[in-house]
Amino acid sequence: AGVHPHNARNWSEDLEKTLRALLALCECTTLGEIGLDYHYDFSPREAQREVFERQLDLALELDMPVQLHIREAHGEAMDIMRARYKQGRLPRGIMHCFSGSWETAKAYLNMGYYISLSGVATFKNANKLLDVARNTPIDRLLVETDCPYMAPVPMRGKRNEPAFVQYTFARVAELRGADPEQLAEILWENTLRANT
Repeated sequence: AGVHPHNARNWSEDLEKTLRALLALCECTTLGEIGLDYHYDFSPREAQREVFERQLDLALELDMPVQLHIREAHGEAMDIMRARYKQGRLPRGIMHCFSGSWETAKAYLNMGYYISLSGVATFKNANKLLDVARNTPIDRLLVETDCPYMAPVPMRGKRNEPAFVQYTFARVAELRGADPEQLAEILWENTLRANT
C-alpha cells in the first residue's frame, strides 16, 4: 500500500490514516509504489516531493521497505535519497521497474536498494538496461511484470500479467549467462529478503 506520485495531490490526514490502517495488515509487507513521476506530472511536483518524503518517514517509523517509482526524476529523487541516506533516514527498498543507466543503478545500490527489472529489459531499444541486467550484484537483483504495463517481448502489445515474468527472467538469465534454475532460486531468496 502506498500513495503513487500520480495521486500525491490527494494527500490528506484521512488518506494517511487509511494508509496506516492498510500497512498494519499482515498481508502488507511493503510501502509502495511511492516516489516521483515527472513524465506525466498528474500531481504538482511540489506535492509529489512532499508526499514522497512523508512516506519515506512513514516507512522508517513502521520499519517497512519501500517500493520506489521514479520516472524522469532520478536526479531529484537521488538528491532526496542521498541526503536522507547521509542522515540515516533512508528506509530500505526496491527500485521498481528500473529503467535507468548502470551509473544510476550503482548509486541506488550504494544506498542499499534492490534493482527490479521489468519487461523493458526485453525491448530492442533498452540498451542501457543490458549493462544493468549484467552487472547488478546477483544478491540485489529482482525481476517483475509491472502488470498491466510493459509486457515483455514476445507479448508486446498485450495486457501484461504475472505469468509473463518468465520472459523477463529468461532475458536476464541470458544476459548474465546464468543457469536458469540457480538464478530462479537466487531471485526468489532476494524477493523474500527485499520484502522483510
